[in-house]
Amino acid sequence: MDIKIRDLGKHKILEVEGDVDLYNVGELKQAIFRMIDDEDAESLIIDMSEISYMDSSGVGALVAGQKKMRSISGKFALLHINEDVLNILKLATLDQFFTIYEDESQIEK
Repeated sequence: MDIKIRDLGKHKILEVEGDVDLYNVGELKQAIFRMIDDEDAESLIIDMSEISYMDSSGVGALVAGQKKMRSISGKFALLHINEDVLNILKLATLDQFFTIYEDESQIEK
């Protein structure tokens, strides 16, 4: 898994590439929490366009990030979710828990 950080207006975007599973989910969770704690990100968006596979541990990391951002009144969103991951979120009704953007034009800059 590879994680890159970029800015989009007032938003911090984590671009995640590769598989997100039990073996490397800690890396994603660390990156999310580091952005929230160290960078004082008010808005964090996870760009999932290059995620090829995500298991339930990856979904758990996203839920933990969402809860952490809500606790500091920040905003957390997902961007470019592939159909397989979106179906997992829908099965758990988490598609209503997250703000989900199909593309960057929907994000208020």
